[in-house]
Amino acid sequence: MAEEFFKDDELAVAVKAEAAEEIKRAYGMFGWRLSKECADGSYRDIVHMDFTRPHAIAGKDRLQLLQVRYEVALNFMSRARRRAFARAVVLAVLLSLAGLALVVFGAVQTASAQSSVFLWGGIALIVGGAAFFVVAACLCRLLYRRDSERYGAISAVLRENAGTILKEAADITGVHRED
Repeated sequence: MAEEFFKDDELAVAVKAEAAEEIKRAYGMFGWRLSKECADGSYRDIVHMDFTRPHAIAGKDRLQLLQVRYEVALNFMSRARRRAFARAVVLAVLLSLAGLALVVFGAVQTASAQSSVFLWGGIALIVGGAAFFVVAACLCRLLYRRDSERYGAISAVLRENAGTILKEAADITGVHRED
């Protein structure tokens, strides 16, 4: 009776649609067979996949460890892609808000100026606020370029590690990649 309960292992995953084919190939190397695939009811870019694998397979403990390492590498690669532009966006928002505040304050100051000092002060604030927008654009472009290089290098190392993990899994299961 206990053998019936543990005939097959089951795994359910939800992934981004653009990564679905890669996940199917990779999980195939870990010995999993796709049993069901369907789109998410709420999110267009999410795919749900169910996999099965015989419970008693050779090298199962090692395969499970490799699978966890592979999933960790995928999560770090995804995080690296998101972080490539995160600092640039935060800096752009902060500098743009400061620039907008200066422009608005300068416009109010200019509109209600009762002397030439306040008029020129308001104009200076507007020019300073506009300069914030230019500085934001230049700094964000530079920051994005640096972070893209940095996180691109991290992603390349992680991709290489994931490839090594998949090769070892394929050696254990006998399922080989068709690259």
